[in-house]
Amino acid sequence: MKKEGITMKDIAREANVSAATVSHVINNTKHISEVTRNKVLEVIKRHHYVPNSAAKNLRQQSSKTAGLVVSSFPDSFVTEMIFAIEERAKEMGYNLLLVNTNEDREYEEKTINLLHSKQVDGIILSPTSGDIQYLQNYTEDNFPIVMLNRYESTIKNIPRVTGDNFQLGYDATMHLLQHGHQKIGFIYSYPNVSTTDDRLRGYQEALKQYNIPYQEEFFVQGYAKVKGGSDAVQNLLTKDNQISAFFVQNDLMTIGAISKIKELKLRIPEDIALIGFGDFSSSHIIDPPITTILLPPETIGKTAFDMLLNKINNPNYMKHIELPPSMVVRKSCGC
Repeated sequence: MKKEGITMKDIAREANVSAATVSHVINNTKHISEVTRNKVLEVIKRHHYVPNSAAKNLRQQSSKTAGLVVSSFPDSFVTEMIFAIEERAKEMGYNLLLVNTNEDREYEEKTINLLHSKQVDGIILSPTSGDIQYLQNYTEDNFPIVMLNRYESTIKNIPRVTGDNFQLGYDATMHLLQHGHQKIGFIYSYPNVSTTDDRLRGYQEALKQYNIPYQEEFFVQGYAKVKGGSDAVQNLLTKDNQISAFFVQNDLMTIGAISKIKELKLRIPEDIALIGFGDFSSSHIIDPPITTILLPPETIGKTAFDMLLNKINNPNYMKHIELPPSMVVRKSCGC
């Protein structure tokens, strides 16, 4: 019997070859040296590995099902992207399997493997981190994957659609600098992801334009939660009570930041200016209304699904689309 849990990836690792080489040996799709072929076949025989021919046949057809794997959906931006993908999938006659990995890298990898084994036509992925080298095992075999919002540029054969997060960070920071703020707290959700890294680079570049040194202690995590935003504000003002503005990366953290600022009897924007990311439904009726910088979630979502269809129909399809940010100026920044 086939040993439970043995995959082509396991065979490749034990034989010290790529998953693509194992696939070529099994399917006889490319010339492989006799030495390498025998080494792979020996490992296959040892584990009684039986290639899933039914999966192969299904993969060559179409299940009209796609996977959508998101790292979390704590705010309106991600939720609206998901809605847009679902809408486009429905328009194109596709079913969509949605999984929230809740920022769990190990669970993400298991989810991708599960969806692949269930013969979905392809997957849209917003990864939990830059540690996604495991995807190479799928992309080398031309399994269609598209990266959404977050990305890792070292992974080959994966198109992506993102926002221009560098420009987003630059524009928001520059707007606060132009209002005279020099000490600006940066409250982020998660480290080691492209969205945070790119916005931080934009923030740093704007400071550089004003000859203001970057202070790492002004860069504080809020964990994409209301309490996280509140705690980050307290943390930052304890470090330096001369901080006069905050750039907050998520709806829930923005709510927490506002709550803490008011709890401390500080006024927005007279004492503390604030710019958030995203544009949650009550941001225009909060007192004061919140200035937000945003990306187009509906466009990003629909573009991602269109990309996936292109990748399914053409394994050589490769495109990187980066959409620009815009700003909704209200009273919280002092305008």
